[in-house]
Amino acid sequence: MIYIVLGMHKSGTTLVARTLHESGIPMGEGFPVGASYRDMKYEAGWAQDINDTILGVDRKEFSLRVRSSGLAGTGINDELAGKMQEGVAGYSAKFDDWGFKDPRTALTYRFWRGNLPAHKVIVVCRDPLAVWRRYSRFISWRKIRSPFLAWHDYNRAILDVVSGLPDDEVLFLGFEQLLSGRDEWARLDRFTGKRLANVCDPKQSVNRFSETGFAALQYRMLKALAGRTVLDTYNQFVQLRMDQIARERSEKSD
Repeated sequence: MIYIVLGMHKSGTTLVARTLHESGIPMGEGFPVGASYRDMKYEAGWAQDINDTILGVDRKEFSLRVRSSGLAGTGINDELAGKMQEGVAGYSAKFDDWGFKDPRTALTYRFWRGNLPAHKVIVVCRDPLAVWRRYSRFISWRKIRSPFLAWHDYNRAILDVVSGLPDDEVLFLGFEQLLSGRDEWARLDRFTGKRLANVCDPKQSVNRFSETGFAALQYRMLKALAGRTVLDTYNQFVQLRMDQIARERSEKSD
């Protein structure tokens, strides 16, 4: 089976990709064993090359500048489709189970989908306020909303394509839940049919807001800055995930 990991930058895609890779589902080749998040993103170069071409930007471009507005039309040319199919065929010849991730695939998955054989999608989403905090030190006040705009662009593109897929083809994961307990990992175990390795760093923070009065004020201010459209998209993801969990529990009890 092929597994495609989708999610915004700084939302847990590397954590999921590393977990799959170290559990016998290669996400690329040549990755050093046990590499840290800082040193390795578990992104296959051949898939990155294709995304570079589709998006018209180099993979080193600052992530907040890579947006869906740069995509032209609704399809790709035969040459690029051929590269996709060649890469897929090469990995499928070597591995029964494999996958790839590149956060930018959130924007390009609609082009990939028609050139992939049967596959499964793993969507990981993180609270947009937490993502904003991860980017806050890299942006000026003039672009203070840019992390929210990018978050919405990526996650809206994902939901527009995968929200109607059946549960056996797509899994919705919450980043905060991956770091706070085993239940979310058990869902990923069941989805892949494997007992996956635990690669969580106990020092990794979920970047939650504390319970102090100042933090509560900060949270309200960021919610206002994010805007209703961003929060509505996040709430849609949360609802899709909760609905999926409810169906999983119902099936388990039957």
